[in-house]
Amino acid sequence: MSLTFIVPKTIIFGWDSLDGIVQELRKLNSASPLIVTSRGMVRREGFLKLTGFIEKEKFHAAVFNEVEPEPAVETAEKCLKVVKESNCDSVVGLGGGSVIDVAKKVAMDSGLPKIMIPTTAGTGSEVTHESVLKVKGKKKAFVDEKLTADVAIVDPSLMMTMSRRLIASSGIDALAHAVESYQCKRGNELTRTLAHKAYSLIKDNIRKAISYDADAISNMALASLMAGTAFGNSGTALGHALAYPLSNQGVPHGEAVAIMLPPALEFNGFEKGIISEIRGIIRDVGLPTSFKGNAREMAAVVMEDERHLSNNPREVTFEDVVRIYREVVEGTQG
Repeated sequence: MSLTFIVPKTIIFGWDSLDGIVQELRKLNSASPLIVTSRGMVRREGFLKLTGFIEKEKFHAAVFNEVEPEPAVETAEKCLKVVKESNCDSVVGLGGGSVIDVAKKVAMDSGLPKIMIPTTAGTGSEVTHESVLKVKGKKKAFVDEKLTADVAIVDPSLMMTMSRRLIASSGIDALAHAVESYQCKRGNELTRTLAHKAYSLIKDNIRKAISYDADAISNMALASLMAGTAFGNSGTALGHALAYPLSNQGVPHGEAVAIMLPPALEFNGFEKGIISEIRGIIRDVGLPTSFKGNAREMAAVVMEDERHLSNNPREVTFEDVVRIYREVVEGTQG
């Protein structure tokens, strides 16, 4: 057996681990970082804590806070201009998966070292070597080893400000990463081991996490990290392919995954008991299970997604996808 396993050079996990950010910047010989984040994040404790550490050391930091949910490639291009205008020497991404995807792309395109700091327990983007951005309105994955963070800092304390719905949707996204990583063609013993443990942590903790149990949120952060490491090296499959057309129309990614993961697993012949368990989790955390749309139009988008479909354990046809949408998406037309 042979395999390739790509991870950040340094992964730091633990409550208040953000406190070591200055040390990590110094290791990267950085004194002028660009902090990439969202408008909402700049009012939160995590951002204030991060900038406080940096300002205390007299670093010269610039801030780009214009990352939107499901970001467009144009956002990364705009951010790249700020890097050049501000003479930044590193990129620090602070936020959810959208922020981190933009930050990684900008760092790669500018050739700068990067530190990724997630504030949600779900995407695992801090440890993957891909960036998902919208190109002409459709989600596209950029995959390159150069997108790998130099440092990933996973601090569960930063995740206590998530809304209940975000805890739920990001948690289901991590669950999907684990399950699809376990089942997909490009999986291996390392990814399946991480995926199995991540799934166990999520099913045992997500219900408590939406009630802001600190230990549960910490376990969800660890599960997201493990699932991200797994799928970052194995990829995902049909569930994510089916979810993308929903996200293209404005459904948040985690919610789109919650809608489409169970039928994708059923199509693939996954263990019925696990599928039932997943449906129960989705129901208990209050995420949607239906979506209105045009089955044939969405299926056409799915069939263009060779990256996910080629990794699926079962061959998928256009009519298969249409049938899945018609069976499980309420009010589907076409």
